[in-house]
Amino acid sequence: MDLPKVRGSFIVMAGYWIFEVVPLAVTSLLPVVLYPLLGVQESDDVCRNYLKDTNFLFVGGLIVAVAVEHWNLHKRIALSVLMLMGSQPRWLMLGFMLTTAFLSMWISNTATTAMMIPIAQAVLLQLVGENKKLFKGEEGDDHDAHKVVSSNDDDPPSYQMDGGNDNPMASIEDEKETQVDGEEKSANKQDFPKNPEIEDTTKEIEESAVTGDTIDWEKLNEEERNLSKGLMLCVCYAANIGGTATLTGTGPNLVIGGVVDDLYGAEAGLNFASWMFFALPGMIINLFLAWLWLQFLYLGRSCVACCRDCTTCITCGKKGNTANKAGHEVIKNEYKKLGSISWAEASVLCHFIVLALLWLLREPGFIPGFPGWSMLFPVSEYISDATAAIFISFLLFVFPSQPPNFLCCRTKNDTSEIGPRPALLDWKTAQRKLPWSVILLLGGGFALADGCQVSGLSHWLGGQFESLSFMSPVTINIIIVTIICFFTEFTSNTATATIFLPILAAVAESICVNPLYLMIPATVVCSYAFMLPVATPPNAIAFSYGTLTVPDMAKAGIVMNIMGICLINLMINTLGAPMFDVFNYPEWAPDINGTCRDVDLTTLSPNMTTMYGATTTCVCY
Repeated sequence: MDLPKVRGSFIVMAGYWIFEVVPLAVTSLLPVVLYPLLGVQESDDVCRNYLKDTNFLFVGGLIVAVAVEHWNLHKRIALSVLMLMGSQPRWLMLGFMLTTAFLSMWISNTATTAMMIPIAQAVLLQLVGENKKLFKGEEGDDHDAHKVVSSNDDDPPSYQMDGGNDNPMASIEDEKETQVDGEEKSANKQDFPKNPEIEDTTKEIEESAVTGDTIDWEKLNEEERNLSKGLMLCVCYAANIGGTATLTGTGPNLVIGGVVDDLYGAEAGLNFASWMFFALPGMIINLFLAWLWLQFLYLGRSCVACCRDCTTCITCGKKGNTANKAGHEVIKNEYKKLGSISWAEASVLCHFIVLALLWLLREPGFIPGFPGWSMLFPVSEYISDATAAIFISFLLFVFPSQPPNFLCCRTKNDTSEIGPRPALLDWKTAQRKLPWSVILLLGGGFALADGCQVSGLSHWLGGQFESLSFMSPVTINIIIVTIICFFTEFTSNTATATIFLPILAAVAESICVNPLYLMIPATVVCSYAFMLPVATPPNAIAFSYGTLTVPDMAKAGIVMNIMGICLINLMINTLGAPMFDVFNYPEWAPDINGTCRDVDLTTLSPNMTTMYGATTTCVCY
């Protein structure tokens, strides 16, 4: 094999992905052209990577997510949680973060953010508007400096109103298409109605809901501006964090699933259940830390500043109570508009729950003595998480969206004509909403990794890092995670994982470290891109509303990045041991040195991190 040619194709694809010379999905098709021409692989072998098991797991999960969005079930879940969290901004912020993180575990981070940001804006509109009204009532100041709304077209269009629409949180299918993973993102400016049930809302706010004016951020005081920034950042950060908890939650997670399956097979033990039980605790801890940090940065400082007269504090005082109730009223009114849960919503919810259970119970290593439902079939090894995902997806195109109306199923008050009911989902809707570009991006990543493996490039790359064997694995991991965490601020998260994971697998094999010990933290931090608007689609959507500036995101995001780096290293060195046995070189990984399994790592002293000898070059913990 001509390694210089293979290295050239790798560098071309990596460069195109990093600098986005052409759309990411288009770059993903290059292996179909380059590998056959360079003699790396046959065209048929290359093309097989574009429809692998992991791709269908992604497609199946997204089809279920499309059904959830199509019937507005995600909005009902979001508003229900927000109503339970109380009316104070700090608890509303926690409610937004918990809801966004949970939804982003199952549906697209982009779609989750695009739905939650307008809800946050509507609540913020009432909080700020009520606060302005209270200040006017006490000070008798009708000067223009206190106006919240502005009709100046040059002002940031953060709260774009449309008097022709009574629903401020329109369905996701009415929003503009947003591109995923590093591409340019855009989000519709949402329309916000006036709330007739809140009689004491200021006249300016009521008029803006009808005339289509925008809020002038320049005329907000520092306290209100901080509250606005905190609510915007809490949503996009929660979307980034929440996607790490499940194998289908975000692109990098799917990449590691495909790469590990290609290189090591099912014996590696990386599936939906094992990933979730490892990543979910870290996600919850990171979410809580993010909430505390955003409180300190934006809410805590405001409350401390007004501690001499806490009655004027929007976050904790009497004025805050009135303003907070106005914001909470918005959430209650929006929930009322949804009405009672429909047959279709209940059906989609049931399908969603069944899919989650099928994923968790296929091979539940966390339940002693229960081998999983896959053992009920002749060859359990043939069944994967993609099998369950496609099965539930198929049912969504069959199950009726309305109750049956024939024979004993027909109610007395049903006057509709007897006939077939429309299904919960139709192909036209699914085709329009599925992110086909991400599917191609995943396929291109698998093709790139497969080409590196077949050509020997991955082993060559791993050999170049053998000089790192003098360092402890913990140190190596910290260095790798830090580099990737800041690298992904400027590049697509999925592309970053696609570039680095095959290399890290080879590096781990060359220094006799469990490949998952390096690959799992690298995958998780690909989603920890908090500093720049271009880093992730959720960041871009939050930034597009005009509340935030780049310095705002960088200041909050640098601390989030550092906390994420520390947390994932803590998790892999604690929870990684019982879940994936990361402190031992596994049987399923190739022993390219012929010495990686010569030493029983579990018998070594914890202080003995590196071992040299005539018969071994194994790095130990």
